[in-house]
Amino acid sequence: MGRTTLVYVCFNALKKGWKEGCRKIIGLDGCFLKGICKGELLCVVGRDANNGIYPIAWAVVCVENKENWRWFLDLLIDDLGLNLGYGYSVISDQHKGLIEAVKELLPYVEHSQCAKHISQKLRKRYSGAQYESIFWKACKATKEVDFKVAMKELELLDPSAHQYLMDKDPKTWSRAYFQPGRCCDAVENGMSESFNVVIVDARKKPIITMLEELRMYMMERVFKKKCKGLG
Repeated sequence: MGRTTLVYVCFNALKKGWKEGCRKIIGLDGCFLKGICKGELLCVVGRDANNGIYPIAWAVVCVENKENWRWFLDLLIDDLGLNLGYGYSVISDQHKGLIEAVKELLPYVEHSQCAKHISQKLRKRYSGAQYESIFWKACKATKEVDFKVAMKELELLDPSAHQYLMDKDPKTWSRAYFQPGRCCDAVENGMSESFNVVIVDARKKPIITMLEELRMYMMERVFKKKCKGLG
């Protein structure tokens, strides 16, 4: 499917703020437009020094696929100065097209999976609180030995569940394998989901109206944060 894009937005104040004061991790996500005009909104959200949500850029595309993610990432890399991704981390729900685009444009970035997304899939396959409890124990382990202890517990409980999680590549979802220096131990892409919830009403409107509401929201947000910082 060919690339059909409409608009990309990244305000100078937002990219400058991210470069100067945010953690070296970004969350990538796509969400459907809910109005008459169909399509998807691709968003990138960072984390500030207080671990709070920090929207960076967004784009309207007709469909979420590799070509559109590649177009979006190409512009984002230029704006944020990510180069090939060395020293930075990306977290997402691992959409196939996004995975391929990240591998091509950011070969040295650490690409983590959203643990919540994995947990939801695990719950569908294996019912029972014990499965989720062990998963989160392995997910949040900060040392490899603690991760292995948790996974051994799961293997004794259910070998197939153990294999299912191992096939998900633990290096992409367990803290025990995260790169040092990323200044963030997040295992979920909650920031992107929170941003999508905030703009859900705007996503129901015509594209130009939606973009204008996003612009106003961002301007007011930056102003309020600045006043709070000075106050």
